[in-house]
Amino acid sequence: MSTVPDIEAAIEQLDDRSLVQLSDWFEDYLAEKWEKRFTADAEAGKLDQLGAAADAALEQGKCRPL
Repeated sequence: MSTVPDIEAAIEQLDDRSLVQLSDWFEDYLAEKWEKRFTADAEAGKLDQLGAAADAALEQGKCRPL
């Protein structure tokens, strides 16, 4: 397996087209990882307190339409 410095050096050698392709892929990769983590946290109840706080703020009139 390559090290981060090896990967960085390889990225620096990419032409513009390949760099854009890598950037697009990495953006999609990070979004998918975030989505999986968010879903797991939600299913585990880790976001329940945030939801309850938002509901309470709405009921108290502390929110306004976007």
